[in-house]
Amino acid sequence: MPRKSTSKAFPAFETAEETAQTEEEQTKHLLVHEDSPHYLKKVELIDAIRQISNKAARRDAIADAAKALGKSTRTIKRMIEKVEQVGVATLAVGRKDKGQYRISKYWHDFIVSLHEWGHREGSRINHNQIFGYLKALASKGEELKDKKYNEKFKGYSQVREDLIAGKHPSHVTVYKIINCYLEEKNNKVRHPGSPVERQIIQTTEGNLEITHSNQIWQIDHTKLDILLVDEEFRKVIGRAYITLVMDSYSGCVTGFHLGFEPAGSHEVGLALRHAILPKYYGTEYKLQKTWDIYGVPEYVVTDRAKEFKSGHFKQISLQLDFIKRLRAFPQAGGLIESIFDKINKEILSLYGGYTGSSVEERPPEAEKTACLTLDDLEKILVSYFVDHYNYHDYPRVKDKKRIKRWKSGFLLEEPELIDERELDICLMKIAIRNVEKYGSVNFLGWVYQGDCLLNYQGKQVSLRYDKRNITTVLAYTRPINGDPGEFIGVIQARDCERERMSLAELNYIKKKLRDEGKEVDNSSILNERLARFEHVEQTRKERRKENRKKAQQKHEIKTNKSKVVELFPENAVPEEITISQENLISTFDADSENIVNSIDKQVPHNKPDPSPTAKTRRRPRVGVKDWNQFMKDNW
Repeated sequence: MPRKSTSKAFPAFETAEETAQTEEEQTKHLLVHEDSPHYLKKVELIDAIRQISNKAARRDAIADAAKALGKSTRTIKRMIEKVEQVGVATLAVGRKDKGQYRISKYWHDFIVSLHEWGHREGSRINHNQIFGYLKALASKGEELKDKKYNEKFKGYSQVREDLIAGKHPSHVTVYKIINCYLEEKNNKVRHPGSPVERQIIQTTEGNLEITHSNQIWQIDHTKLDILLVDEEFRKVIGRAYITLVMDSYSGCVTGFHLGFEPAGSHEVGLALRHAILPKYYGTEYKLQKTWDIYGVPEYVVTDRAKEFKSGHFKQISLQLDFIKRLRAFPQAGGLIESIFDKINKEILSLYGGYTGSSVEERPPEAEKTACLTLDDLEKILVSYFVDHYNYHDYPRVKDKKRIKRWKSGFLLEEPELIDERELDICLMKIAIRNVEKYGSVNFLGWVYQGDCLLNYQGKQVSLRYDKRNITTVLAYTRPINGDPGEFIGVIQARDCERERMSLAELNYIKKKLRDEGKEVDNSSILNERLARFEHVEQTRKERRKENRKKAQQKHEIKTNKSKVVELFPENAVPEEITISQENLISTFDADSENIVNSIDKQVPHNKPDPSPTAKTRRRPRVGVKDWNQFMKDNW
């Protein structure tokens, strides 16, 4: 859509007469607040010229002033005329079109439309790409007359004609147009706030006018900027979520809910339950005032998060008879957003474990200095809401506290007290459990017991609970065939020594104990298994080694057994040696002959030496039965 333009944005399209009239109107009542040296120099020179009555001297003074100011004599004369007609302040007014760009409106709107198109659906087009696109279009020339470009130039026919003629703004002009548009778009002006009377809240279904207390409540949640620890081990659990309920008429905090779980429909229900019921706190909270706010709202205004559109929240609105509305704009939730900032910066920043709103700038000592538990944080916030925030001055009315405005803001009568049982729908989800002996049930690893369950032994009941304090659970009869359950009574955790404990704390403690148990158990089991596997592996290695040794010995005995017979025993007579040699020849075959040859080479087999001297000269040989043993003993 074409953007609206003003004469200020496009001065080039004004006529000379209109421009003169506009300048005269703008400079009619001007007053200079800052006397710059340049302005004072102009005043001095123009005043000197006007004081001269002689025409020749006046002409010379004008020439000197033009030379001193670096302007023409015609400009000096025009300056004198403006001073005489409008006033001396015109000497401080510069060029009206200084810093502006001279371009037609249709080109301005076309370039802005290209920039907006380039930033849709995740695209990020830059200034140079827009200028390059204009050049590319201009290069098409007559082709731009084709009907496929009709949609592109719809409403910009003059731009189309200029591009066909090869004309388009320079890159400097394109940059100036886009930068001016972004500067105007990002220039946010603070809202002064609505008047005391006739305040409105913009919703998706129209505006709601705020007229009295408990008319419109706002609900929102955030993650607080502080790390919390558990009460037993003093270890960091994490950051808590807060769901806050506020009254729009008085600005009072009507209720809240704290927890480690991300805010959902049940957390919203618990915050509403706390806001609707009267609030009583013990001496451990050290409150100076009382939290007197309670009742049921007519409207509940929220943002568009899914928890506010859930079926559970719809059931709560039907049960309590209030109307749900969604904000039309995020700015409509400024009342509740401002208190989140106050909580983080004015309260939580004083305690150890404060993280700040930026993850990159988180203090490195945040985890080491964390010291607050969820109960500690609840007491701090209750004290802040009751003693400080609700009793603080209402910003729109002088000398009137927020709590006073809430009490005086009812049209007819004060709100009536609502039965606590009607608010059980705001509690957590139903858990079905079997009733055991002595009226006890197992839930969340604990045993809950109550006399109200004695008559329900062996039957099933449904439980509702508040995640903020699970030491107490509400028992209902189990719904059958879609029929609603009836309230039975309240049962207590049997073995819990603490009066209050949140579900998140219990889960953390159970996880920590379970992890510690796993560490001890696993170490013994793994060591035993490892020793068993190592023993089996060692046994297998020894068995394989022994088998290899036996197989090697068997193989050596089979393949390397010596077949050399003792030819020349030490104590044998020559006749026995001759007989043995003859037996050897007759016994061994050709293959065996080669083996013996290497040992007894000098003995001729076919022609033995008949002379006894030759036989006696030969050294007797030692008998060898095992060749390997012989090599081992004599090598």
